[in-house]
Amino acid sequence: MARAEMRRRILAGAMLGAAGGCATPRMAPPADVVEATESLTTTGRKRASGALVNESFRLGDYDVTNVDRKSEKSRSVGVGPWSKDTKTNGFTYELVAGELELSGKCAAKSSSQGIGSASGSVSWGSLEMACSCEDDDGKAELAMTDDERWLKVVGEEYTLEPIYALEGGKKSSNPSGFRADNPDKEVLGAVEVVYPGQVWVKKGIDEAKKARIACVFAGLMLYQPPSDD
Repeated sequence: MARAEMRRRILAGAMLGAAGGCATPRMAPPADVVEATESLTTTGRKRASGALVNESFRLGDYDVTNVDRKSEKSRSVGVGPWSKDTKTNGFTYELVAGELELSGKCAAKSSSQGIGSASGSVSWGSLEMACSCEDDDGKAELAMTDDERWLKVVGEEYTLEPIYALEGGKKSSNPSGFRADNPDKEVLGAVEVVYPGQVWVKKGIDEAKKARIACVFAGLMLYQPPSDD
């Protein structure tokens, strides 16, 4: 084999290996979640985020759009357990499907500023944040604080528990996602928070409830730790 051809093949192999090494680990949903739910796959989502990036993407039959982080450093958002007087870093977005339109907003307490690992991923274990989605017919909201993690959909309350499992039988030091269960341990849904993200929603629930669950879970997918700038 010619030396130039050999060098070309070695270089091509190295590039493929590097690309494979950069692949984002995906969450492995628990078996009971897969059995009880339908999957809402994410398409068209960019890795980049920020005020100058169009962060819209498709989540199943829904469009997640109008993501606004422009005022995240100064906005005070009354979400979940926090009043509008609480200093928070927030962002807003919309979930749309046909005539359905839900307005979403999320906030993280300013004390969470700078949270993240050396690789830039979110340290969910110490994060205090909340998200809310609503229209004229009802609201869904979730919150994570030092004391509790919960999801409420039109008055019904569920617990949020972290998932650490990754595809390939590995585990992450940070949650790769979260699952929601009612007090009888029946699965409501789950969300993958590593890129590109995915949502699972209980089979057979009504469309309005399904949309609200998808909307607040989209907020968790969109969350990025604020910078120190």
